[in-house]
Amino acid sequence: MRRFGQAQDGAVTVEFVILLPLLLYVFMMGFELGLLNVRHLFLHRATDLVARDIQISTKTPPTYDELKQQICDRALFQQDCVDSIRIEMRALPLADWADATRTVACVDREESDSEPTQNYQPGQQNDLMLIRVCRLFKPIFPGSGLGHRLPKNSEEEYGLVVFSGFVSEPVS
Repeated sequence: MRRFGQAQDGAVTVEFVILLPLLLYVFMMGFELGLLNVRHLFLHRATDLVARDIQISTKTPPTYDELKQQICDRALFQQDCVDSIRIEMRALPLADWADATRTVACVDREESDSEPTQNYQPGQQNDLMLIRVCRLFKPIFPGSGLGHRLPKNSEEEYGLVVFSGFVSEPVS
């Protein structure tokens, strides 16, 4: 029995078994966070590019479906984008910005109608416009780390929300 208590065989295995799950947990959480940031970056970039096009465009603003398609075309690495994105575009009053802080509705896949949100209202010249985009994603590791703690809908998808604002340029 004394020899068994002093033996060093398998000592590294115990440390490995204890620390490996912790290291994998940190790795998976870091990977999920990095992917979330990349998705947010590309969605934000696409929204800003489309907002810039609308701001300086002399033609009529795009329809809801055209705007969805334009954002999805410019957002890299976004599969199934058109079906999982909701856009809100409306004019903000210059004197009162309190309405700009309300929550953003994401796509509700259980809705039977495919009618766009009622908050898509292209503005007039010199209007201060707010665009809010919500895009749903499935976490890579839904059961651990960040993927487990993100607020999700009934289909285990989390929403990324992007804001952009601009003033519609006057047409001369």
